[in-house]
Amino acid sequence: MKNAIFSKLPLTIALCCMVMMLVSSCEEKTNTLFEIQDNRSIGMAFENTLEFSNEFNVYTYRNFYNGGGVAIGDINNDGWADVYLTANQKPNQLFLNKGGFTFENISESAGIGGNRAWSTGVTMVDINADGYLDIYVCNSGDVSGDSKQNEDYGGH
Repeated sequence: MKNAIFSKLPLTIALCCMVMMLVSSCEEKTNTLFEIQDNRSIGMAFENTLEFSNEFNVYTYRNFYNGGGVAIGDINNDGWADVYLTANQKPNQLFLNKGGFTFENISESAGIGGNRAWSTGVTMVDINADGYLDIYVCNSGDVSGDSKQNEDYGGH
């Protein structure tokens, strides 16, 4: 009889632990690191929308679903992380961080929306050692009638 009780002890402990984990996982957590934000309210509305047709789609263009890139860095040395997003069929966009989790789309005034189709990646680095981050956009694929050379936006 004594051995029967001890043989069930590990199972009993395991079941108690599982019940405690289940109960504790149901508690509301108050220490969250991230919150979902409305993109339009923070000034960062961006979509990499792909529009396909019978002539241009994943079957006729193998890189159709490749693309979209993001680079985060302080382009104006104000201490706030700015964001550059690439798109495939639309202009790329640069969002200047204004603090307080608000951004301003400065793509047009900065003249860095991209002149080529199918931007697939981007990076920020101070390549010319002037103390400011430069933006380097990678373009890919072979879109008919388009140039796929990469683009760099550096220097002030």
